[in-house]
Formats: sequence, C-alpha cells, structure tokens
Amino acid sequence: MTDFLYPHRVASLRERLPEADENNPAIAALIVSDLENCRYLTGFSGSNALVIVTQEQAIFFTDGRYEIQAAKEVPGFERLIQPQGTDLAKASAEEIRKRGIPGAGFEEAHLSVKAFNALRTALDGENGEGKNLPLIGKSGYVESVRALKDADEIARIRLAVALADRCFDYILTVAKTGMTERELAWKMEVFMRESGASHLSFDSIVGSGANSALIHGRPGDRIIGASGEPEFILLDFGAELGGYCSDITRTVVVGGAPTDKQRAQYDAVLKAQVAAIDAVKPGAVGKDIHAVAAKSLEASGYGQYFPHGTGHQLGRVVHDGRALGLIDEVVMRPGMVVTVEPGAYVEGFGGVRIEDVVVVTETGCEILTGSTKELIALP
Repeated sequence: MTDFLYPHRVASLRERLPEADENNPAIAALIVSDLENCRYLTGFSGSNALVIVTQEQAIFFTDGRYEIQAAKEVPGFERLIQPQGTDLAKASAEEIRKRGIPGAGFEEAHLSVKAFNALRTALDGENGEGKNLPLIGKSGYVESVRALKDADEIARIRLAVALADRCFDYILTVAKTGMTERELAWKMEVFMRESGASHLSFDSIVGSGANSALIHGRPGDRIIGASGEPEFILLDFGAELGGYCSDITRTVVVGGAPTDKQRAQYDAVLKAQVAAIDAVKPGAVGKDIHAVAAKSLEASGYGQYFPHGTGHQLGRVVHDGRALGLIDEVVMRPGMVVTVEPGAYVEGFGGVRIEDVVVVTETGCEILTGSTKELIALP
C-alpha cells in the first residue's frame, strides 16, 4: 500500500534514516512511539498508537477500540490491530523479529527504562533468536520532519492564530477592574471554544499587577485593578484549531493611563521583540536571534529582567521543538514556525511580554499574528 495520507512526511522520514558507517549501525527501522509523532505521520486521532517505518514498510499498531477509526484515518499503512491492553512497543519488537528486520531505532526521549527493557526482551525472543539484533536509542528524526511545515500546516496555523487574534479583540471589550484574573481567563476560554477551538493550546496565563511578573503565573482570585493605580495585565494564551496551535502574548494596562515607568518597560520589550523578528531569516541560528533580543533589553536597562529564551517552535503542540534560546543551535529554514516573545519582569511591580507567531520565508519571515502591539489602557 502506498496511498499514505501524508506521503511526503513518510518519505522525508525515510530519507533521514541513516545508513551504516564506521561508528554507527544502520537504522533498518524506526519505532515511533510518541503519540504526537504517530499522529503527524498517519493522521490518526486516537489515543493509542505506534508506528514502524522502514525503507519498504510502514506498519501501524493500535488496539481493537480503534479498528474502524484506523481503517478510515490511516490509509497506506499496514494496520495491525492488537487486543486492548497489549503493550504496543512489545508487539512492534516481536513483529520486527518475525519479519527479519535487522534491528531498529527507537525514540529514546519517549520510552521509559521499563518499556525499553520490555522492548529488548521481546526483540530477543523466547529462544534468544533476536538477541543480536541492534536496538538503538535515537531522537529527533520525526521532529526534524515536523519542524518544516508544509502549506497545509501553515494554513491551519494561520487559522489558529486568527482565532487568538479575535480572542484578544474580545478581551479588550470585557477586561476591566473589579473582575478576578480567573474570571477573565474563563471568559477567554469560553470565547475560544465557542469560536471553534477543540481545546486551548495551554492553560491561559492571566497575571495582573505584581502577578504579571510571574512568567507562567496561573490566574487566581486577585482582583484586577486592586492596587487602585494603573497596572499591567499580562495575557498569554492560544487555541488549537484543526490540529494546530496558536500562541500569543499581549500586555495591557488597566485602571488608568500608563505611567512613565510602565511605558518605558513596555517600549523596551517591544523594541527587543521587533529587533528579534527582524533577525529571523533562513540561516540564522536560534541563539543568535535570542542574543539580539537580550542585547536590546540590556541596552534599555532591562537585561537583568529577561530570564528566559526568546521563543520556541510551534505546530501540532504549542512547544513543537526548541528554537530561540540561549544555547539553541537550531538553524532557521523556510517553513519553520516560531514564536518571538521577549519579556521583562520586575518583581513587585509587574511584567511585560509581547509574543508573535512568525513563519520563516525564503527571504526573512512573515508575522502571522495580527493583534496590535500598541500599549492599550483599559478602564
């Protein structure tokens, strides 16, 4: 069978399976156990799956609960339906041994020691006939394919980003002093779900006043505007739509016009974000893009208040791979989708973060996020 739903993804993975050299054996097969990677390769939307890919074979494992679903969603793959409760990794190893496949790689980042031991035992076989078959821990093969989004994926991300933009417009109509952070977060979730989101990309971050300096602060019972003075609200949120995620951060002021101190902090972050976006282009290295943002904030006097990376890859999950951190050697390539989100967080005063989603193009990058980055004051 060759009529895969995503033939180019399977083909790209096969191209990445290494041939033997003096230091490493060949990877005759890759056991894909990470569910998100399985979904990416096959289109399967169920909750239990495993895939084996060789140069000639593509085998899909799931259990009997999903037999009808897999027949509809997973064309092209040989489908091996197992009894519910079967260890799919063990079943895959037994299949590799039975078919005479000379060893396999497995996703070491997604397999526990216990699961690996079961995999090794199953590959060995009861009589030890497979004990000489290599089982090699590998990582990054499927992820390297996932990093380069095709036109359909970018179109889906655009839709998810557009939904987040609409949510920000909605926030500007409902956020006000007197409501709690949790109440605002709930209104945001209801809006995104009623607008078509299958679920949130992640739990929304809503931090007001001093809480806005909590980089991943959870919305709580603090009353927005409780200080009686103008204060920041940091809003970081996103929605999954059509299997792909969005991620946006905006910071607004509530309770009056921004103070000079607030505006200076906001302008410093915005300047750093614009500079970092300008640095996103084919061939640029993630850590160098991060350095652009960090140096900009340092020059503005806020370097000590920027303790995190500048961004990450975005796709089927909100953190779809590393990208723009202090030590990231990721090289930007056309089709990569990343966030650019520097921030400055002053304990006891407040934090500012501004985040856009951008796609790397042949000549630079395109900003997908459309929400204004003007510092908005709400009543």
